[in-house]
Amino acid sequence: MFNILVVSKESASLADFTAELMNTQDVHVDRATSGEEAFGLVVAGRAEVIVAGELLVDSPALDFVKRLMKEYPLINCAMVSSLSHEEFHEVTEGLGLFMQLPVDPGVDEAKKMLGLLSSIRALMGA
Repeated sequence: MFNILVVSKESASLADFTAELMNTQDVHVDRATSGEEAFGLVVAGRAEVIVAGELLVDSPALDFVKRLMKEYPLINCAMVSSLSHEEFHEVTEGLGLFMQLPVDPGVDEAKKMLGLLSSIRALMGA
């Protein structure tokens, strides 16, 4: 089972992506619109994977991700970004993100992310 938390101000741009996750067996999806709401769910143990949209209600996504990875470095985190791959790498270097998602990710990106998460889990022996 993957417990995935999608954190974004803009639910419409993540609708197809989130729907695919929710329709996948052994995947539970929670949603939050703010970083503070997301931290509450992380503290409660309800998220092992975070997907951060570009915009949150209370902060830029990058600020949220920096704080998240500082406080919870073992959590798996992906982030939506319109930056080029090279720019994204520069901005997020050292944060430990496992995936950059394009703006308006869809079904294919959800499947790719779940595949990567399965690979990570297999490597960790879980």
